[in-house]
Amino acid sequence: MLKGAWITLQVSILGIVLGLGLGSFLGILGCDKLKVPVLSQLIRAYTNVVRGTPVFVQLLIVYFALPEVIGFDLSAFSAGVITLGINASAYIAEIIRGGINAVPDGQWEAAHVLGYTTPQALIYVILPQALRSILPAITNELATLIKESSILMIIGVPELVKVSRDIVARELMPMEIYLMTAAIYLAMTSFVAIGAHLLEAKLK
Repeated sequence: MLKGAWITLQVSILGIVLGLGLGSFLGILGCDKLKVPVLSQLIRAYTNVVRGTPVFVQLLIVYFALPEVIGFDLSAFSAGVITLGINASAYIAEIIRGGINAVPDGQWEAAHVLGYTTPQALIYVILPQALRSILPAITNELATLIKESSILMIIGVPELVKVSRDIVARELMPMEIYLMTAAIYLAMTSFVAIGAHLLEAKLK
């Protein structure tokens, strides 16, 4: 089960990295101050489609349909990371966009008066203020991603739930095994929550 938990952590961490990277990029480009008409509409369409479809369907598309488009097969692990990253990126993009838009316009104006360019104002003035307000939502999304990784069992990724189910089939001890599975997931998500709490306290 610890080997399964390690696979869960690997796929979740890689999915989180992909989701944060892509989601931050889309969220910043989609904010009101940097809005480009056509690009912002494409970003909004992307987030609406991803958030409006089940992660299960997204996984099937990435694992079974995407290889026909790109011309080569994806491993189950790679497909899982891509699916989780894409799914998380849509939610993170909306969180970051909303956080940036919530910063008063006067902060942009003050930064420009002080000689900051728009990218400098974003990095040094706006994002630090937005981070404090969006941190709880980002933390919740990261914890959700860890739990959603259990769906990768359907394509054969030997993560925690698949390993647990295989053990139950062999040992016939569903209560003990599944309670232990739940405890391991709780430990992983609690670690994320504790880390976020410490970061939030430091930001304050």
